[in-house]
Amino acid sequence: MGTLWTALEGLPDHRTRKGRRYSLASVVGISLAAMLSGANDLMAIYRWGGRLTPKGLAAFGVTRGRAPCHATYHYVFRSIASGDLERALRGMVAAGTAGHVAIDGKRLRGSQTETSPGIHMLQAFSTRLQACVGSLAVPPESAEVIAAIALLKDLPIGEGDVITGDAAFTYRPIVDAIRARGAAYFLFVKGNQPELQAKIAHAFGDDSPLKDRRAAGHRRRAERSA
Repeated sequence: MGTLWTALEGLPDHRTRKGRRYSLASVVGISLAAMLSGANDLMAIYRWGGRLTPKGLAAFGVTRGRAPCHATYHYVFRSIASGDLERALRGMVAAGTAGHVAIDGKRLRGSQTETSPGIHMLQAFSTRLQACVGSLAVPPESAEVIAAIALLKDLPIGEGDVITGDAAFTYRPIVDAIRARGAAYFLFVKGNQPELQAKIAHAFGDDSPLKDRRAAGHRRRAERSA
């Protein structure tokens, strides 16, 4: 595994020469540390960086002058392509074996507005590497299932790795994408797919893992009606 700093140093810099007073690694590194400390917008990041001592700034590669100003963060984040950042961070764990990878989707807190449904992110987390090995923004007009298939094609997985997910990912195209990479899967089946649930119960017969659940459900309904 590489280090986070090494990954940030590998970011392509699309800024003009005039705008390169601070390296991308320095600005993004300070931003990440600030967000881990609770900063949730550019102004909070700027204030956090402004409180760093000269020794603290040097740890982020800023060896002369002051901390970046508010405008610097604004221009830096406008210049970075999300794909470049994702590839740089993924490079940290590319050399490792993913092992168990959990996929899940969540809407980013605070991203929803009156005119926008917010940003829905789909991420894959490796429990062995303790790192996110893939992420993808789900377009508003798309579905999480479609994004999951695209995400699985780029994950560093193979034989011996296991993909897990909740009932939202229990669809044949996702299973096919996992098996195409040589990995195994463990997905939940719930009432959102009654036909598949019934087929599993029938295939297992008396040994069906759904048998006890159905019996418990019948008991609860009988108790409520009594």
